[in-house]
Amino acid sequence: MNINKKINKIFSSLAVLAMLSVSHAGTLNSAGTAAGAQLLILQGSENIALSSSNGATVNGVNSLFSNPAGLSAINSLSGSTSNGEYIADTNLSNFTFGMPLSDNTTIAAGIRILDFGDIARTTAEATEGDGSTFSPSFYVAQLGLGRKISDRVRVGATGKIVSETMDDVSATALALDLGVQYSFPSEKLHVGVALKNLGTRMEYEGTGLEQTLTPSGTQPGTNNENFQVLAADNPLPTSLAISVGYALSNNLMLSSSFENFSYQLNTFSVGAKYHMKDIWFGAGSTMNVQTGDQKVGMSDVDWADYTESNWGFSVGMGANIDIGTSVLSVAYSLRQSKEYFDDYSSLEVSFSF
Repeated sequence: MNINKKINKIFSSLAVLAMLSVSHAGTLNSAGTAAGAQLLILQGSENIALSSSNGATVNGVNSLFSNPAGLSAINSLSGSTSNGEYIADTNLSNFTFGMPLSDNTTIAAGIRILDFGDIARTTAEATEGDGSTFSPSFYVAQLGLGRKISDRVRVGATGKIVSETMDDVSATALALDLGVQYSFPSEKLHVGVALKNLGTRMEYEGTGLEQTLTPSGTQPGTNNENFQVLAADNPLPTSLAISVGYALSNNLMLSSSFENFSYQLNTFSVGAKYHMKDIWFGAGSTMNVQTGDQKVGMSDVDWADYTESNWGFSVGMGANIDIGTSVLSVAYSLRQSKEYFDDYSSLEVSFSF
């Protein structure tokens, strides 16, 4: 099979996926019904700074969080770790590393962890707390492969284990990301497509859903019986992102991305990255794309709460420091929260040998 046939096959497959995604596109009615919301949190300083508009040009280990096709750009042992403050005093950390397996194939792995701190345990009897605490455990473990099909076409796939535990209940799901990147011969225009979070449904189980109750309609003195509450099983937040990047100059890359969600409003993001020597600066923004009409009887204020994104602008910068045969990189990014919560910030340190 020659290169042209491979390219046609890849884009034909992605076109089918795109049509399937659009046919199940999210609306306002489906917003908030998906599980695994931690999958929607942006990771990677450049991804955050550009509001995830860089799916066509992202590369390196942080492609695990955006478009796995970018993993194919890893050409040496590389790693990254970051720590950030997410909304409501939640701490978000990730650890990733990657390496080439051959001239055209790379592998990468990573884990991201949400730390909610200690939360007071409440019960039906002790509504203000019983004096004890618990700490939820949320994480996503990822393993990705990237491959260069040609000097212009790159593909990748990432498998995920999504785990959520809250006190005595837990849920687990499996998910898959698929991605492709294409660079035009001029090397100015780049296109990327990524299908994200295609996977199993999540359903909470555990002893926390068990209850001891007296059956209704029974005589006084009847013994209590044990009941199991059945939690709903919900799908993961599957989406299809189509991204475009354009090199306005050797130092300035413009990017944009439209992301079609199955269970929430679609989004449109734009960004720009400027680099000079070993320093880069980036900025971006995202907005919800609403296709429906305002519901009868709903106020303008409520409509805005439902349809407008809570996220505003985002900015970031990074620097590369040569240390002998290695390169150490430090980056910081910030994403504005318009209302209710503090801004989302992240500090990242990465290396390559």
